[in-house]
Amino acid sequence: MAMLSWSDPENDDWYLAAAGVTASEGRVGAVLRNIHPPYHQARCQGARNLNPVPYHAGYVGHKIHIDQNEKLVMFGVTHMLAIDGFSSKIVGQATMPIKNNLTIYDEVYRSAVMEYGMWDQVRVDHGKEFYLTLYMQEKLANHRHNTERPPYRQTQSTKNHTIERMWPEINNRLAQLGLNRTVQAWNEHRIPGKGIPSYMAREGCPKKLSTDLLPDASVAADWYEQEVGSLTRVSQFDSAQDQEAAEREFALDNAVNNLPQPFKDGLKGLIDVTRRHCQH
Repeated sequence: MAMLSWSDPENDDWYLAAAGVTASEGRVGAVLRNIHPPYHQARCQGARNLNPVPYHAGYVGHKIHIDQNEKLVMFGVTHMLAIDGFSSKIVGQATMPIKNNLTIYDEVYRSAVMEYGMWDQVRVDHGKEFYLTLYMQEKLANHRHNTERPPYRQTQSTKNHTIERMWPEINNRLAQLGLNRTVQAWNEHRIPGKGIPSYMAREGCPKKLSTDLLPDASVAADWYEQEVGSLTRVSQFDSAQDQEAAEREFALDNAVNNLPQPFKDGLKGLIDVTRRHCQH
C-alpha cells in the first residue's frame, strides 16, 4: 500500500518498477478505488474539470471567439481579443478603460469581419457589452458561409468589474504598445502540430462582406435602437477629457525630468511676466 500511495505522477512508473512492481494505469486505478473511494471520487471530479470537451472549429471562418481580459482591471485596463477558432489567429483587439458596445463592435468585431470575412458563429459570454456585436451578427446571418449554425453562442460569465475614473486612459496608453507587439508576435509564432496562425488564416473566411452591409458603430447603434432597444453609447466618463489630462501629465513629467533647460526658461518667463504686471 505504501508503494501505491506515491504521490508524484511523473515518478509513479519509475518508483513502482524500481520496487519490482509491474502495474498498468488501469490496475493502479482499480486498487485506489478500493482502498480510498472518497479520494478516487475527488480525483474523478478534478479530472472532469481539467479535461473539458476540446474546442473545435473546422476551418477559418467557422467560429470567432471574443473575450475580455480583466487581469489589469484594477488599473482601469480591459483588453478585448477576437480569435479565429481554427487557426488561433488573433484577428481583432482593443484596449479600453471600460467595456463599451460601440468600441467592441467597431474595433474588434467589425474590423475583423472587414479584413477577414464573415464568421459563421460568434462565441461570447453573457456580458451586455456584446449586445451590438451579436445584434449585427444575427442581422447578417444570411451572409454567412454556413447558415445552418446558430449565428452566435453565449456562455456563462462571472466577472463584471468597475473602473476608476482618472487612470484608465494613462494605463491604456502604456498597455497599447505592449499589446500590439504581443499580438504580432503571437500571430507569427509556430504552434506545435498546428502551424503559424497568420499563414493558416491568410485567405480569411470563405464569405466576404462589403462595408455597406456592416456599417460603422454609430450607424449600427442606430439600427439596434430602432429594432431592439436602448444601448449604452458612451463610457461612464469622457475619454477625450481624460486623454487630454493624461497628455498634460506626460508633458509635465517630460519637461521637469527630461528637459530641464526649457523648464527653467519657462519658469523664468513666468517670473518676468509676473514682475511686469506687479510693477504696473
